[in-house]
Amino acid sequence: MPGMSQSKLPRIVVLASGNGSNFEAIVKAQREGKLRAEILMLVVNKECFAIERAKRLGISYKKLSKDWKGELFALLEELSPDLVVLAGFMKILPPNIVNKWKIVNIHPSLLPAFKGKDAIKQAYEYGVKVTGITIHYVDEGVDTGPIIFQHAINIDGMSFEEVEEEIHKIEHKYYPIIIDKILND
Repeated sequence: MPGMSQSKLPRIVVLASGNGSNFEAIVKAQREGKLRAEILMLVVNKECFAIERAKRLGISYKKLSKDWKGELFALLEELSPDLVVLAGFMKILPPNIVNKWKIVNIHPSLLPAFKGKDAIKQAYEYGVKVTGITIHYVDEGVDTGPIIFQHAINIDGMSFEEVEEEIHKIEHKYYPIIIDKILND
């Protein structure tokens, strides 16, 4: 919003474990004014390309240690985000974190189908004609939290690579929009 100081914006922390393309889409949307939020930090649980993106984008980051659960809890306590955003964070969050903060995740299938890892590959190998993305709140299960948004795509006749590309394209389009709606509507 014009005239609103950065400190008045809702605050988010992004967690990632991999390539970081959803993280970059979130930062890009925020810089274009499409996501009205302050991005406090990227948090990763291992060496990954998301760190390179954070460096290039000028976003602070933190790599967690092997005792990541306690470290993450303390970091979130310190940062006090309004929303924790999972962007390919490939760890199950412990109950003390899930029950304290509002957390959202994006998943590359139409949940409840194809939960967990490699959802695009699972859907493709199963032979579905339609798949998509799901944005949901995080609970103590694996991809079992309340669904906020889904977007379906027809993948009939597509190669695996085309399906992957299309899924990432719609993730990058819709995730920042839904995060903004959660924070500001």
